[in-house]
Amino acid sequence: MVNIFNILITGSKGFVGENICKSSFNNKYNLITDNHKDDQINDITKLEYFDNFSDKIDLIIHLAAKTSINDSLNNPYETYYKNIVGTLNLLEFAKRKNITNIIFLSTYVYGKPQYLPIDENHPINPHSPYNKSKIIAESLCEDYSKIFGIDIVILRPFYLYGYNRKKNTLISSILDQINTNKIIKLSNKKTSRDFLYISDFIELLNNIVNAFPSGYNIYNVGSGTSYTLTEISMRIANLLNKKVRICYDESIRKQDINEMVADITKISKDFDWKPKIDIDQGLSLTIKRSNDEKENGK
Repeated sequence: MVNIFNILITGSKGFVGENICKSSFNNKYNLITDNHKDDQINDITKLEYFDNFSDKIDLIIHLAAKTSINDSLNNPYETYYKNIVGTLNLLEFAKRKNITNIIFLSTYVYGKPQYLPIDENHPINPHSPYNKSKIIAESLCEDYSKIFGIDIVILRPFYLYGYNRKKNTLISSILDQINTNKIIKLSNKKTSRDFLYISDFIELLNNIVNAFPSGYNIYNVGSGTSYTLTEISMRIANLLNKKVRICYDESIRKQDINEMVADITKISKDFDWKPKIDIDQGLSLTIKRSNDEKENGK
């Protein structure tokens, strides 16, 4: 097993990347990031992007991507281009530099579930250009793994949450709606998601780094429990001690999937991992971080 210390993180400015960089990862590993002010330098669709990284790299955590489903529906070209070409460039860089360990952050790719909970053998049915772009990127990873002997872990998170600077994410949107007018607008009553708090995900990453498997491996990532968006909204309102009214707009995200529950048997067994933060703890931590950031003027 390779002794991993130097870790390159692409997409370090994003939600997951920022949380990794602020976590205990910084104490355990030498994190190499793409945190440049110049967006031209940060363009992963250009192979010369990787000229920024001359240090020895033991492992890459590939997070850089366009992740908005709505944006991918409105402009699929940009999503396909960045997510596919960016991943291809990263794989080529890893091949040229003999970097043999990669963690690739994919997404939920199963469409409307045929059974629950959803394991890794469930048929894939990506429901947007964003999800399709991740499947194509996964295929590129599989090719480079099998042809060039790169060990690659594909992670398919169902829904990661925590404090996020972006206001268009689910939890941020609910918080903003509660604080603004005490009316929450949701897509429909039946929509549910499998929520995993970001610190549990980071602990999982640490376990993977410490026991990196050989070959090409795919894992579903979640808590193994599903909550409706109505339940999440009411839990947040209760934590804020506020009364709210919920209304539903069936026209929002008609292509959305009603229910997602991850079967985490495989990933729990392979990496001796289970989520520790329950939904109320995670929401409380998210609210606290949001309030702290407001007080600090961020």
